[in-house]
Amino acid sequence: MNAPQSFVFLAVNASYSHSSLAAACLRATVDPRDWTWHTVEATINDDPGEVLERVAALHPAVVGATLYLFNRRFVLPILAALRQRCPRAVIVVGGPECLGDNQALLTPGAAADVAVRGEGEQVLPSLLAAWNTPEQWAAIPGVCTRTGAGYHDGGLAEAPMDLDALPSFYDAMLPGWSRPFVQLETSRGCANGCLFCTSRETGVRLRSLARVEADLQSIRRHGVRHVRVVDRTFNTDAGRALRLVRLFRDEFPELSFHLELDPARVGERFADELAAAGRGRFHVEAGVQSLSDAVHARIGRKSTPARTLAGLRRLCARPEIAVHVDLIAGLPGGTRAALLDDVTTLIRLRPAEIQLERLKLLPGTPLADRPEQWGLVANPEPPYEVRETPDMTSEDLRESDRLRRFLDGFYNASGLQAAVIAAVENDAGFVEAAASALGETGEQGGRAPLEDRFRALHRVLAGQGNAAARGLEREWIRRGFSLRHGLCPARPWKQPLPDGRELIEGDEARPQLRRWLVELDRPHLVCYGKGDDGARCVVAVYRV
Repeated sequence: MNAPQSFVFLAVNASYSHSSLAAACLRATVDPRDWTWHTVEATINDDPGEVLERVAALHPAVVGATLYLFNRRFVLPILAALRQRCPRAVIVVGGPECLGDNQALLTPGAAADVAVRGEGEQVLPSLLAAWNTPEQWAAIPGVCTRTGAGYHDGGLAEAPMDLDALPSFYDAMLPGWSRPFVQLETSRGCANGCLFCTSRETGVRLRSLARVEADLQSIRRHGVRHVRVVDRTFNTDAGRALRLVRLFRDEFPELSFHLELDPARVGERFADELAAAGRGRFHVEAGVQSLSDAVHARIGRKSTPARTLAGLRRLCARPEIAVHVDLIAGLPGGTRAALLDDVTTLIRLRPAEIQLERLKLLPGTPLADRPEQWGLVANPEPPYEVRETPDMTSEDLRESDRLRRFLDGFYNASGLQAAVIAAVENDAGFVEAAASALGETGEQGGRAPLEDRFRALHRVLAGQGNAAARGLEREWIRRGFSLRHGLCPARPWKQPLPDGRELIEGDEARPQLRRWLVELDRPHLVCYGKGDDGARCVVAVYRV
């Protein structure tokens, strides 16, 4: 019997907290009698030279790597250098970046020998069986490669239709048990049919509830407490999603779950079941994308804005559910005015987060294959963002970037969110004005110190005479930020507590070490003491 060959899977993640689900799925399909599997995990922030050495040291016969939008520029130079270090190794790439035209990946001297288009569980075993006979590769569906005649395009790989038939990997050696979360797949594909999505033509396939429960039992045994369900649309089948939520909630009470939902498919009963789990159990990512009828019609989305908004209201009305909303700027039919209206509408619903991104023309999607049909101009290199559309100029899209930075730095910051919501309730034009005022400043953005962002937002609110500024001043005080250099006039108070004071926050019985008189809408006395951890904190606030 021949000794097993060395297969090295290079898994490059966005950060250390992530682990490669692709590596785990593919490893479970490989016969260990024929191949010794090695996973080399790295992040895009690591030293490429060091990663190269780690792969080369394993003397691979075959190297595999999954190419994503975020890691392509990191991985391909490593693979090109590896060709020099290990000239006999066969290099195979797959993943979302291989769903389009793969010729550039396979030119003579390029990084790869084979590019797999589509799901790889049925491709990899066939490819490894013929790893040293390249003339047989072109016969495998989904395999793109070089031949004597030039480039061979193998079309789309045959997708596994019975997901339960794929082997489970959770009780095998899965890299990532030390990570903050583990990924779980209960379905593949999406029924919405959006022209920008890589899942529009793969068909919806579902794992049985019994298989999902068995996988969760394995996850439980390994001690991970947070599960990210990677289904493109968890609630494609509303009845099944309801049963899964009950399974997650009742049978695995120690776990919390991240779900990607289509809000248009969220009914009252489903929202109630999520909320019944209590705070912290379910984090929901709601794919709104756009609330414009014109956009929905142009991109072929099956749901309607009215149904989307109704479902989103149901989710946001339940404080037990943490709701993260996704929007896309630059979709066909989308305008700057409609985008501002969407953001204003969403802020009034008060989701926990709003994420706005420019449209990306992802390989293999209809928009990327025929951008001229929709009049789209995009960056040809990752991240493939649109630069101009028939409905949004380049300046409109730059304005969407400012709007994104405003949302990230101000709305998505817990201490600032209430003031943004109050300002929008008072003035529908606040979003546009605030994004223009704050979207280009150095004070803006999630990386800036929170106190600096408080000051920047306060200047905008105070300059407009907005009552939301008072709420921001109160939040500054609650967080224990400096009153000497605060948002409103303040001075030390050395006298006893005044008669007629009204306790509006805190505990009068707790020891008070320092007091400040603060001029809000009317004078307030802010009293500081020590918290349970010994740090300074506000123990009482009086209206005087």
